[in-house]
Amino acid sequence: MACLYIEKIKDYLEEKLPQKEMETIEIHLESCVECQGELDKYLDNKLSLAIKPLEVEDEVLVSRIKARIKGKRRITLYGLLGFVLGIFSRFYTKDDFFLTKAIMALPYKLAEFALGIFFSGNSLPLGRMNYFYQGEMGFFPYHPILEFLAVTITPAIVASFIAVVIGYFLSDKRVFRRKNIIKFLLTWLIIFLVWTGILYGAYNHALDKIENLEGIKAMTVYTAEKNSTSWLVRIDKDALRDEKYSKLVTIISEAKEVERKIYPQEKEGYEMLVDFSGGGTIPIYLDMDSGEMIVRNGRAYQISPEKLEYIKEVLGGRKK
Repeated sequence: MACLYIEKIKDYLEEKLPQKEMETIEIHLESCVECQGELDKYLDNKLSLAIKPLEVEDEVLVSRIKARIKGKRRITLYGLLGFVLGIFSRFYTKDDFFLTKAIMALPYKLAEFALGIFFSGNSLPLGRMNYFYQGEMGFFPYHPILEFLAVTITPAIVASFIAVVIGYFLSDKRVFRRKNIIKFLLTWLIIFLVWTGILYGAYNHALDKIENLEGIKAMTVYTAEKNSTSWLVRIDKDALRDEKYSKLVTIISEAKEVERKIYPQEKEGYEMLVDFSGGGTIPIYLDMDSGEMIVRNGRAYQISPEKLEYIKEVLGGRKK
């Protein structure tokens, strides 16, 4: 059965009804889906607005339709501006002016809080941080690319959400009903959850490769002596065409896993910053005497003496 108020929606938009009845329909629209749909049908009818000559009695309706069009444009513009602001919000610490610093910090901190709900367990203890892989928020310590995307795109999504909400509040309340706001909130929530799911899936895929030492695509090797390291060689995809480097990577990939170990602070041997396909990056320490190989995530592996000798031969042995 059709709602009794549905035939009065057009008159409501044209403000032809008595004030008391206008207020009654205003309240009724908050809960009646059928009347909300009728309201949207009138407001979205831009085609007839462009084709039919406007009658004098439709001037109020026309003003509502124009307000809806203007409101949609405003909301879209606010959303785009918010997205751009969010992209650069990670630089809020460099702003010395308090007001703009606070505006830029808001989406970043909200994004950090939201991501922390899902990924706080990924953060490394303070003593295990390292400048080349921990990142800004620190939720994706073994995936620099993902960390960059997280601290760039997530605040942009949050800032866009805030900006669109502001756009809604600045629009005609009779044009944008509660139903529209709820739909927007649900849409934004879905976007955020999908983005979070992408981050989760990509990071766990990278972790699987790291834990299995699978898909090594490049590495930078350093010689480690106590508290210092010296660059030794960069083995990239071009270098991997060389049989000796290709074999070296194969030896590392096929190392036998042993009991987990703590990544050493003082090292004597090789320290390798290993890049995996899929974006994962992690330091690996190789003891040149024992052949013990410890990954920053705590996993440990053993390389046989003959294979260790081959690695020393390729990399040049210990520096004196």
